[in-house]
Amino acid sequence: MKSHLKNRFAEFAARRDLFLPGEKILVAVSGGVDSMVLLHLLLEWKQHFKIELGVVHLHHGIRGLEADKDRQFVESAAQSLNLPCYIIEQSVPEYAREKKLSLEEAGHQLRERLFEEITRKHDYQRIATAHHADDQAETVLLRLLSGTGLQGLRGIRLKRGLWIRPLLFATRHEIEEFAETRDILFRIDASNLDEKIPRNKIRHKLLPLLKADYNPEIARHLSQFSDILAEWDDYLENEIMQAVKNGIITIFKNKISLEIPSFNLYFSWIKIRILEHILNLLSENPVNVNYRRFSDFINWLERGNTGSEFQWGEGIWSAKKTASAVFYRQREIEAEMDISIFPDVWFDLPGNGVRLKLSKAREEEIGLRVGHNEEFVDGTDFRFPLLVRNWKAGDRFMPLGFPNEKLVSDFLTDRKVGQPERRHVKVLINKNEIVAILGFQISERYRVGRNRKNVYRLKLKTVDGNGRDNIESR
Repeated sequence: MKSHLKNRFAEFAARRDLFLPGEKILVAVSGGVDSMVLLHLLLEWKQHFKIELGVVHLHHGIRGLEADKDRQFVESAAQSLNLPCYIIEQSVPEYAREKKLSLEEAGHQLRERLFEEITRKHDYQRIATAHHADDQAETVLLRLLSGTGLQGLRGIRLKRGLWIRPLLFATRHEIEEFAETRDILFRIDASNLDEKIPRNKIRHKLLPLLKADYNPEIARHLSQFSDILAEWDDYLENEIMQAVKNGIITIFKNKISLEIPSFNLYFSWIKIRILEHILNLLSENPVNVNYRRFSDFINWLERGNTGSEFQWGEGIWSAKKTASAVFYRQREIEAEMDISIFPDVWFDLPGNGVRLKLSKAREEEIGLRVGHNEEFVDGTDFRFPLLVRNWKAGDRFMPLGFPNEKLVSDFLTDRKVGQPERRHVKVLINKNEIVAILGFQISERYRVGRNRKNVYRLKLKTVDGNGRDNIESR
């Protein structure tokens, strides 16, 4: 080793500002060599950094009796070191089946959510994990082989929210050598030898091959490469925020609009990051866009018809407008929803970020037609409360200027309203009769005629993601 791991650990932590005096650090300990070395290094420098420590362990229910022994080992180690210990029991296989995830991804999500809950509950400021340079190299190679975008290639972040990785500078060999010289006990996880798992195959076959035949420092170099990309990705984050500020990306309550002409001016990597940013705002799980998926999207953007859809998976899709792509999160929202509507009150319509208000109009302000966001309707036959609901198959109404009724589905088709937007279309109902297809057209039966004594103003406006008034609908 060029210098002792203990001293390099302190230098790295100080240079990267990983700890602040007085902080409580929750150490994620599996019982393996990496986490046990991290725990001992933190203990050695505890007084120097003026920090307090606690131990957290996830009993994941994957390896039966071996997992029970891991738990006992971690509890015993924490007790012998006089540290508080928090044990969480949660079945990762069950969570993986429920969320349709790999065991690795399911474990990652559960650890993140559950450890952060412990952090908040017991007043810790940071969570330290034992990821190291070889983990970083494996992650970069794994994502590179899967065709990930720039954000994926930045690999494991040194600092992200509550999470820190104080061992990211060290290789696996250095960590194992330190454990041997200090007689640090640890557990061996046999599942790490299973080469059916892609990460393990890279760890035991590809990375050793690269070290032996190409570059013995490949792990460190890939880790440094990831650091450089992290700086570039931070720059792209600023570009994305500027795109939001300039209106290229517009965030509504349940959808995000992307202006196509401006989007087309960016380089591919920036485009990928913009798409990942949008998809991560809509998805419950982290999303990385690989190049093949990106190419498919660009091809659809260039050649797809207006109103067509692009499926992203995980319940997210894009719909193409004339000059924009609108990203939606699929939800079975309010299929049978009824909202009672009374005069002079703004009502939020779930699913599309729209508010509605009906108010009695003065005769001098009445116009026969003032646009889709504001209409005047004859309320002579209104029986309050009126109802708003999603349109249903078989719904009929009489379009303006038509003598006969028409299926709402046919009306939407004529207007080139495709999926998924039409799933969010709502109708205003009076006594089982459609008064208006909201945002599109009122019924001929409720057109204002000569009798203007019972006229109501029907007004719609959109709200942003925080519930603030934004722009008028349509």
